[in-house]
Amino acid sequence: MWTKAKFALLLILLIVLFLPLIMMFFTSAIPEGDPFHIVMRRKIQNFQMESSKYGNVQRDLMFLNFFLRKKIRSVGSASWKVVAGGNSNFFMEISVSKEGGVGISTGNKNINVVKAIEFRVKTDRPMKLRLGFKDATEGRKEFLSPIDVYTSGKWSTLTLSINPSELSNIDRERVSRIYLIFDGNGKVSIDDLYFLNKFPTFYNFVKVIKYDMFGRYMLNSAIISLAVVLGNMLFSSMVGYAFARKNFLLKEALFAIILGMMMIPPQTTIIPVFILMKKIGWIDTYWALIVPALVTPFGVFLMRQYIEQIPKSLDEAAKVDGASDWQIFWRIIIPLSKAPLAVLGINVFIGAWNDLFYPLILTTSKEMRTVQLGLAMYQKLNTDWPSLMAASTIAGLPVIIVYLAFQKRIIAGILQGAVKG
Repeated sequence: MWTKAKFALLLILLIVLFLPLIMMFFTSAIPEGDPFHIVMRRKIQNFQMESSKYGNVQRDLMFLNFFLRKKIRSVGSASWKVVAGGNSNFFMEISVSKEGGVGISTGNKNINVVKAIEFRVKTDRPMKLRLGFKDATEGRKEFLSPIDVYTSGKWSTLTLSINPSELSNIDRERVSRIYLIFDGNGKVSIDDLYFLNKFPTFYNFVKVIKYDMFGRYMLNSAIISLAVVLGNMLFSSMVGYAFARKNFLLKEALFAIILGMMMIPPQTTIIPVFILMKKIGWIDTYWALIVPALVTPFGVFLMRQYIEQIPKSLDEAAKVDGASDWQIFWRIIIPLSKAPLAVLGINVFIGAWNDLFYPLILTTSKEMRTVQLGLAMYQKLNTDWPSLMAASTIAGLPVIIVYLAFQKRIIAGILQGAVKG
């Protein structure tokens, strides 16, 4: 019984721990809205009034026809008007001779997250329907293949599937108008037009990477983080080896200064670093973000403490065999220091990847932004929750991958650091 209670408690703690991560992934797959209000249907036009504006049907019809003239355009030989059905139900009636239809405004709709268009239709004879789209950027149009429509004079719900990848000649991000073009002679009644959204959708990730420059931000962060990690693993190990194995003047005083530097916040050093980078001409370059971080006090402290635990007899045996200091360092110390190097690498990587302060000060162009700086700017300019969560997921995913890849080394380093000898 106690075992089941402990298991249940552990399960609850794990759910609480991973709930923010789960919600972030879940929100990233939403087409529109937020986790508590997922928009699966987006109204295009339903030809209804929220309330009677003038108190009777005829005046409401006059108002609707006048108002919708700005949103709906006749195409070809067609003409349209809003008419009244039973129970004050309004719908659009299109008169077609040979070929024609209507173009209905959609604002600037992103149809990459749309899977279909749904509407109610009534025809008194067989017709062919072509569904078309017009973008808002250059006014380009594109039509899908025609389909047969015939409802024998009765209302029927029609769902037209859309594959956005087939619409390659228009800007799918900003569709301003949809077209319903009928081929035939007669009258067509239309009501309740809706976009049906995809759920789940991965388009938010595509949008963030392709259109919002997060691909470039990820590349910048990857270059800087990898360079800083490799530099710290090499230079911090070299400095740590010198403090652990060599005797020189003011050794302990210098090491105390290094420890003291760990307590200095980076905000106090940014001004001299900025002045130095400006004089060298490295502002808005990779060098300004990489070189100052190639050696860290934490890295020197960690490697020095670990190397001191490696028996000196190994160094002495190698010296008897004629090995130099560099050969001892490279062939003995480094192979035996894989665990602390993994700990150092993951800590430095997380710090460099999540750094916002230095890139904000030392970069000026959009092309040199790192992923955290890009995310901060994106959050100010964007209120779309799915896109924000997709950007956050992309920014956090490399840290998770690196941790999962090196978790055994990290755990080994912690265990070895806890037991001396």
